Parts: sequence; structure tokens; C-alpha cells
Amino acid sequence: MAVIIMLFAGANYHPHDWPRERWSHDIELMRKASFNIVRLGHLCWDSFEPSEGSYTFEWFDEVMDLFAEAGIKVVLDIATRPAPTWLHKKYPEISLTAPNGLRMEAQTRYMEDIGHPAFQEYAYSFSKKLVVRYRHHPALYAFGLCNELGSGSPSYSSAARDRFEAWLRNKYDTVERLNHAWASQRWSRKLNSFNDVVLPISGQVKGAPERLLDMSRFYSDETLAYMQGLSDIVKELAPHARETTNHWSENPGYGFDYLKQYRTIIDLPGIGFYPGTNPEDRRALSAACFFMDHRIGELDQPIWCLEFQTGDFGGYASPRNAMRMYAYLSLIHRAQAVCAWTWRTMLGGEEQYVFGLVDHDGLPGWKYDEFKQIAEEFKLLQDRGLPRKTNAEIAVAYSYESLKIMARNQSFYKTDYTEQVLQAYGALELANLDCNIVNLRDIRKSYKLLIVPGHAVMDSESAEAVRSFVAQGGTVIMTAYSAKVNAHNQVFDTAQPGGLSDVFGIRSGAFIRTRSHTPSENAGGLEKSELGLEREKPTIMMDCRELQPKIDYYEILEPRTAEIMAAFTNTWECSPAVTRNRYGKGEAIYVALPANTEFLTVLLDSLYTELGIVDGPTTPPGVSARRLDNGDILYVNTTGKTQALSLPLSGLGLLSGQSFESELLLDAYDAELVQFQNQIKGEIIHERIY
Repeated sequence: MAVIIMLFAGANYHPHDWPRERWSHDIELMRKASFNIVRLGHLCWDSFEPSEGSYTFEWFDEVMDLFAEAGIKVVLDIATRPAPTWLHKKYPEISLTAPNGLRMEAQTRYMEDIGHPAFQEYAYSFSKKLVVRYRHHPALYAFGLCNELGSGSPSYSSAARDRFEAWLRNKYDTVERLNHAWASQRWSRKLNSFNDVVLPISGQVKGAPERLLDMSRFYSDETLAYMQGLSDIVKELAPHARETTNHWSENPGYGFDYLKQYRTIIDLPGIGFYPGTNPEDRRALSAACFFMDHRIGELDQPIWCLEFQTGDFGGYASPRNAMRMYAYLSLIHRAQAVCAWTWRTMLGGEEQYVFGLVDHDGLPGWKYDEFKQIAEEFKLLQDRGLPRKTNAEIAVAYSYESLKIMARNQSFYKTDYTEQVLQAYGALELANLDCNIVNLRDIRKSYKLLIVPGHAVMDSESAEAVRSFVAQGGTVIMTAYSAKVNAHNQVFDTAQPGGLSDVFGIRSGAFIRTRSHTPSENAGGLEKSELGLEREKPTIMMDCRELQPKIDYYEILEPRTAEIMAAFTNTWECSPAVTRNRYGKGEAIYVALPANTEFLTVLLDSLYTELGIVDGPTTPPGVSARRLDNGDILYVNTTGKTQALSLPLSGLGLLSGQSFESELLLDAYDAELVQFQNQIKGEIIHERIY
């Protein structure tokens, strides 16, 4: 008998915020809405341990029992952040220290130093108590490894400095190697011993790029080690339970290098799905989807939207039906669960006007009905090949280190790293093609195409991965701003792209800024004005098409062994815009401009057939679609206008119950799963669920 893999819809619930008599009422509302999952326990360590060693689990036992009786499964967060007030008072050193050296009081969440041994001792102790208490509870489905690790801020305390020193000793072994890696001869900053190490941020002053990169790596490794510790506790004490977490590794201010270690930590990838309450914000929508694919990486697992946007700070909701649209968009990107953030709008605290499914007075609003529709439709789709499994033929490289490097040198890297990645990802989204997000240093699967957008750092391992991929028959596309610095964040003293000039068959040296350039640094002691001049508006000729992408930078490529695929036609040099080089059994393509969706769409369209990449479903812009293993196609209209779609065959809409011939009219923010005529064999036509 075939096993039906479930889809889950539910909410985040905070029973410690509400009177005991309210619990049964809320859970009954969830049951009536067909919810089958709830996330509990986050952000409330001191509700379980109000004082050191004094545990009050009894109230939560009752909550867990009520959900078990209702048949609703629980994702139970191991809530080690924020740390309780009593722990901050006992060990003030676990509180964050600002870059100016002043200790900060724990005023809001995420103000603890997770790398501090005292914090970890108490956090792990509490975690073990919680896991042992609920590991066999019938309601338990999975443990969550804390909440939003990667958000907040690192601590710049003397204790953190000491740990940074130890990390550097382990990495470099001798101070001579550290001096070389940090180019410390510059500006008379040589270190005589590891004891001379300081954190390279003092107040508003930031140190050299090499030191800043190592500092980011250090804080990232501490976050990974802490998360690994939580995961190990679950694996040891509750080996039958799943583990997941809605970390925030992509956080531009803190974050961590998720792809470096995710395989050993994460069982079920998790995320907070927050595209915003305005679906017209295409960048935010694309970023929410990209982050889902980033969290999955190369794992053959679905992703859980452990938090799912229902409102915003001061924003009651998305437009009607947009929340349902977001749910189906998440299914396209391999989601298995959506948990509304939040069930009830909170009365106090920092999120008192982040609106949930239930209003401040406890009464359900129209959003409750919309999420009820989501949950009931998810039940209808249990046997339709969801959650999706994919066999991506395309990989997109992602680099936490490039994110940090480019953010800290905006005078040169004027195109934001995340923006470059999203521009490349956007071209694949328009084509309705799946991709895996990969770490160049650790690619496990086989791909026909590897896209490397704005990958500023190119260490030897990453360079070798690209070289090997091409030599063995793959095709790689690399965009401008890539391979500028080595593993130590020092600019290559060899031909660029560094470490790969021979693979791409080019030299990239000079570059042009198409707009007036004003650096953030005050060179020469004279204030410079931002003039906003447009000096050039480059046009590119490719495949007999004239293109004019919106760019503010391009590199002047010098072909050596590479052929020219496209060239600038109205610039001073009329230099190559795209080159193509045969290397080994494969090809290396270099794009002289930063990743740009419009341009990459044209370039990629010219390659898909040649590379044998199977086309995605054809849709107008703004409609996402994927073909399921059984041949059904899931269509999602992310726009606020009705869209007309051409269907390959006549079919049946499993959500609407309507039959379609050659065209599907999809209303604003609507979704449809179409089963095509040649696959319909006496199946029951379902009525639409409301």
C-alpha cells in the first residue's frame, strides 16, 4: 500500500500569553479549520524555567495533551533565545557588548552571546530537560533548534576577543602565517604574537578587509557549533524525532555560513516565509523563494515554513487571497508545511501589531477563513505528488563570505551581493526551472549548468571545483565582480578571474562605471559630490538581438583562448560582453556585467536546448508553475491581475473542479493544479473547497 506523504497547515501558538481557559477554545478553532500542525515553545525559556533549576513544565504538559487530543502535531522549539533575565543577572558577561566596548542590557530578544561558555552550559542543560520531557509525547512531530539563529548581533566583548584569538591560533598555527594572511605589513599593523589580536571593529571604525572576513568566519563558526550542539542533543536523546529550525543565516548584519555545515545539522530544512504584505514587491517575493531553495541546498528533503506571513508591523494583511497564493508558491518551492505567524495578534511586547489569524480580541477575522481554505485544500492534495521532489539540472553558487566581503567594500562592489544572486535566480524563475543552491567547496550532485553570480571570493577549493566541473563536461556561467579576491580577501596578483583565468580563457583587468563614481572614502581630504551622471548606456548585440540591460558597471574582457558570444556595440572599446571558452569536456562562459535577470534570461534561453535542460511550463511573467512527477502542473498567479495561460492539453482543475480546454484563466492571486486529460482515468472530480 502506498504511503501518503502529508502536507501540513497550522499556526504558531503562544499559550503562555493567554489564560488557561482560552487554550481549549483556540485549539477547537484550529481543529475546525483542519489544522494539523502547530509550532509551540519559542521565545519563552523562562516560562519553563522561571528561576535557575526550578522547572514548571506542568502547564505545558496540559497544552501538549490538548493538542494530542485534537489530533494536531507539534513542532516544539528548544527555546534557548532569548536567555532569561535571571541568567543575564547571574552572568552579566553573556550579555552583548557593543563595538564601543559597553555592555548592553538585554532589552529585547537575541541579546545574548551564544558563543559564551556560561550561556551554552545553561542553554544545553535546559535543552536536555525539555527534550527528555517531551520526546515520547504523542503530539510531538519535531524539535525546533531554537529560533532565528543568525539574527541579532555578535558580541564584541573581551571574552569574544579571547575566543577569536583561540580560533585564529587553530586556523593559522603561527603568527607569521597570520601576518601573511592579514597583510599586516600594511600601515604598520604587524602582530608579534596571537596575544596582539583584537576584534577589528572599534566603535564606528572598522579594520582591514582581511581581518573583517576572518571575524565573520569566527562568529559564523560559533553559530554553527551552537546549532550543532542542539542538534546533537536531539539526536542522542530523541533519535526518533525530526529536527528543524527557522534560522536566519542570510541575515546581512550577522548571519552565518549555513551551507558549510547544514548536512550534519538539519533534518528538515525550515524557514520563516516573509515575502511581505505587498506581492507587487517582486524582489521580496523572489528573495523569499530563493531563501527556501538556499535552506534546502542539496538535501532531498521538503522545507517547512515554520513561520508564514499573515500580517506585518502595523499591516493587517496582504490583499485578499494573497496569503493562499503564498502558500501555493511555497509548495512550488518544495514546502511541506505552512505555520501562520501568528495565531492571535499579541497584546503587548515588541510584536503587538504584527497581526495574526485571530484579532486582538480573540475573534477570528477573514484571514482565519483564508487559512482554513489553505488547510482544507492541502488535505485534498495529499495524494497528488506533494511535497515536490526535484532533480535539478541547474545549480546556483551561494557564498556567505562574498556577502560579507561585498557589503564591507561598497566603493568597489556597488552591486549588492544578494541582489546579484536574486538577479540570476530571477532568470530561472521566469523559466519555471528548479535549481539547487550550492556551496562551491562541497558540491555533491551532478548538474548540467552551474551559475556563479558575483562570487567575489575565490579560494583554491572553490576554484578547483569550478575547474573540475567544466573539465568533466559541465557548463559554468560566471558574472562580473567574481573571483576578485583570494581566501584571505586579498586581491589577486594574477590575471582575473583569479585562479580561473585559463578556464574562462580571458583576462579581466579594467572596468567601466557607466555612472559617475563617488566612493564612500574621503580620498584627498576633499568632500566629493554625488553627481548622478549617466556616462554610458551600453548596448549589447547577442544572437542578432540588441539588448540594453540596466547596469552601472562592466568589465573590459581580453579574450585569450575564449570566443566572443556577445559584444558591446556603443562603448569606447566595443569589448566582449560575453565570452565562451572550451576547457576539457565542458565550457566556461563569462559575463562582463553584474548578474541581470533581463540579460541572463536571453543568454540562458540560448543554452537550455543545447545543454539538454528540460523546459519548465510556459507561463506569462508573474505566473509560477512546476510540473509534478505525475504530469500535473501547479500554476500560481502571483500578480493582482487575471492571467491567461495556454495549456498543453485539455485538463481538469483539481482545486476549482472546472474543466479546461486549451486555456486557463487564473484570477488575481489564484492557484490551480491541472490534471491533464491523458492522465484522467475515471477519477472523482472534486468540488472546490471553501
